[in-house]
This record gives sequence, structure tokens and C-alpha cells, in this order.
Amino acid sequence: MTMRKCCPLGPGVLENNWIMDPTAANTPAQVGGTVRMSARNRPIMAALGHISVPQTHSRSVIESTLAEAILNGTILPGTPLRQEELAEVFGVSRMPVREALIQLEGKGLVRLRAGKGAVAVKLDPADLMETYDVRLIIEPAALHLSIPNLTEADIQEIRGHVRRMESETDPATVGRLNTEFHMALCRRAANYRLLKLVRAALEEEEQIIRLHLAALGADALGRPDHHALADAAAARDAVAAIEILHRHITAAADTLRDYLSVRKGDRAVPVALSRK
Repeated sequence: MTMRKCCPLGPGVLENNWIMDPTAANTPAQVGGTVRMSARNRPIMAALGHISVPQTHSRSVIESTLAEAILNGTILPGTPLRQEELAEVFGVSRMPVREALIQLEGKGLVRLRAGKGAVAVKLDPADLMETYDVRLIIEPAALHLSIPNLTEADIQEIRGHVRRMESETDPATVGRLNTEFHMALCRRAANYRLLKLVRAALEEEEQIIRLHLAALGADALGRPDHHALADAAAARDAVAAIEILHRHITAAADTLRDYLSVRKGDRAVPVALSRK
């Protein structure tokens, strides 16, 4: 029988802040027929404990849970994400864990290393800035295709997102609303692949908002631009909407660049995007 450090939830018997774990493999640290496996050896179990997930949606729940834990610092950069441990944490097989890790790699939150497994990623400032470069290329194209096809229901939803963003203070909720606002503007573009790319870029920006909104301040969201975008969409004026969007994205990039430069001791953050 093995002993492991006490975590928030899970089976086993608590004994002197360690949990008797009959399922864990013994190691050379075995003492008196038991092994003490510390939080350092099982960092995800120590951070999250056991989490029950529905079998039918296990991949999406695992993905969202790990993403939240990485973004809010519960899982630190460089933490190994071992499939065996994650499967135990969520009470599932390795397959949904593997699928979730692949999705998280696509979002830039996890790095998969051949033969070495996955690790939580530290978000690099240059990578964050490139998100805005990508948005400037693809989002205006989606907006151009979408604006003429927006319905009145779409316009009401767009304005609703703007109102909710103005009253919301939780960075995670603000980030999600910002993503949904921009996707609502672009959703009538008849190009599935383009919309998929736009959402991926917006979800990367959502990470930035969640991590840095408190320091950047609410003005970093460009709220006047949100109102102007909603008005241009209501008028079905694609040209005006694209001009506002370009200004909006560029201003957001400038604000983040200045903030990151200060954090790095006034060293310039290398980005392709130039000030307009």
C-alpha cells in the first residue's frame, strides 16, 4: 500500500496528512511497506483533487477544467500533465485526457513533448502580441462577409454583450463576453474555416484578458469601440465596421505592448504589429 499527500477530495484513508493509496505503485522511497508520494510527485492531484465528470462530455470538462486551472495559476507553468494522473483525477480512461491535452495544445496552454508527455505552458509576451497580428488579418475578412447578413436578433445579441461587459468585473466573464461579442459580429460569414480561425484568435485574447485585465484596467477593452461596432453593424455598414475594428485591435495591441514593456523593465517586446 502507498501513501500520498492529502488532497482536497478522493478515496483513501487520511493518516497524519497523508492518504493511504492502495492503487499507487511502490517506489524506492518505501518505508515500512508504504510509500510517501508528495504533492511534488502528483502536482495535479494536489492542486485539483478528484473531480467527477460526466462520461458523455468528459473531454470538454477536462479541457475546460485544466484551462481554468492553468489560467488562474492553480496549475503553474512547467507543471507536468501526466495522463495517468489526470485520468485518476477525473476518473476516466486516458483517451479523453489525451484528447483534452491536444485541444489545450491548440490553444497554447499546453506543450506536448514527444516521449516526455505534456507540460503547462508559460504564456510568452511575443506570442500574446502575435494574437493581435493574426486578428488584424482574419477578423476584418470575416466581418466584411458577415455584416450584410446580420439579423435584427443578431444586433440585439451584440448590444446585449456590450451592456453586460460594461457591468461585469470578473476577468474570466469579461473575457468570455468579449469573445462572444466579436463572434456575434462575425457569425454570418459563410466560411466555417475562417470563423474557426477567428474564434481561436479571440480565445487567445481571452487568456490575455483573464490574466492581465486587473492591471490593464477596463479601458483596455476599448468599450467606446464596442458601441461603435454595434452601431455600424446595425447600419449594415461593413466599411465603417472594418475601420473601427482595425482601430480597436491596434489600440488593444498598443496597450498590451506598453504594459508588457513596463513589466520587462522597458525592454521592447518583439512584435510585427506597428503603431497606427
